[in-house]
Amino acid sequence: MSLTLKRETMEHIDYDIDLSTEELELKTAAHKFAEEVLRPAGKKIDRMTPDEATAPDSPLFDVLKQATELGFNRMGAPEEMGGTAVTPRAATLVNEELAWGSMGLAGAIGLSSTPANIAMALGNEEIVEEFARPFFENTGGSIIGCWAVTEPGHGSDTLGVMQPEMVVETKGQLIARKDGDEYILNGQKSAWVSNGPIATHAMLNVHLDPGSKLDHGGICLMPLSLPGVSRGKPLDKHGVRAMTQGEIFFDDVRIPKRYMLLDQTAFAPYMNIHLSMFNAGVGTLVTGLARAAYEEAYNYAKNRIQGGKPIIEHQSVRARLFRMFTLLQTCRTLSRGVSIYNGTAMKRGVPVRLEHSIASKVYCTNSALEIATLSVQLHGGNGMTKEYPCEMFLRDATAMTVADGENAYLTQLAASLL
Repeated sequence: MSLTLKRETMEHIDYDIDLSTEELELKTAAHKFAEEVLRPAGKKIDRMTPDEATAPDSPLFDVLKQATELGFNRMGAPEEMGGTAVTPRAATLVNEELAWGSMGLAGAIGLSSTPANIAMALGNEEIVEEFARPFFENTGGSIIGCWAVTEPGHGSDTLGVMQPEMVVETKGQLIARKDGDEYILNGQKSAWVSNGPIATHAMLNVHLDPGSKLDHGGICLMPLSLPGVSRGKPLDKHGVRAMTQGEIFFDDVRIPKRYMLLDQTAFAPYMNIHLSMFNAGVGTLVTGLARAAYEEAYNYAKNRIQGGKPIIEHQSVRARLFRMFTLLQTCRTLSRGVSIYNGTAMKRGVPVRLEHSIASKVYCTNSALEIATLSVQLHGGNGMTKEYPCEMFLRDATAMTVADGENAYLTQLAASLL
């Protein structure tokens, strides 16, 4: 008796049987966009030089335009600004689908809304009208946001300011000095600012007291067209190449004091919330990436003939596919649970859980890396060529173990919260 089970689709990896009509429609639309637009554009941008990827004729800008036309930048925004009321689960499903298409482009789309979302969360009516409404009502993709946090001398250590034992004896490298009704900004952000080379607006972490540690920070919003702002060259990097990154310099940049949304009294508590949302988001995105790597390996194994039969019929291959399947389903359960909790908590005014968010980020990125590695190995020599996307998935997965906090550092941070 044969024990071979023939599967013609990837339905075995999905067990969402209780989605509402709206959730299913959003998920389907996101997958269509990911398959038809993000996957081919992401592959093309991955092979470009950084200068080509950020040039005016780059497909990156067409992707951002189409994303805004479809409303992916307005999920959860107020209806009077063109937003759509979506459940936390629907938003999570959409983000997973987008990252299935392209980890880098999904990240670029999500990050672009950061200044507008912060304006809605922390700003007064004037700030909302200046930063949020124009972004949410824009359908041309011409308003692009970023979160500028890391500096040449600071990376993951900027994320632990809410835990006294994690705050290192070091100073920030972008100083905001108060001058009457303005702040004057001097310094720089590192080459790891995602969307940095193309952003029109920024959420900016600044240092308010040059003589203090990193926890004496502030958060401001600003257009990056102000005098004194300049950019470095786009970063040439190993993975997530479809999401451009680069330095931003500030030379006596003046901003009105209303742009400073938080000072040092509220900086650390808010960073706890912000890191929770971002780490949970990374867990969701890399789950989409892991799914893409698994599907690529599964389909290849069904069609690659070795030893006179498809390699999926070999026990060792099946065992590795099942390992990938198990990791993927665990990622989906953890990342969805954390993201849905955080989204619901924010709506209800309940504290988010940073330790759970970090658990999702660390576990899912490590698992995505293992899945992508196994995908390359199951492709054999073909896995090392540009002909197959699994080598790109591996590079992207490697990068995400460092992005938004290096995993070993985040592990220590989360452990201090237990």
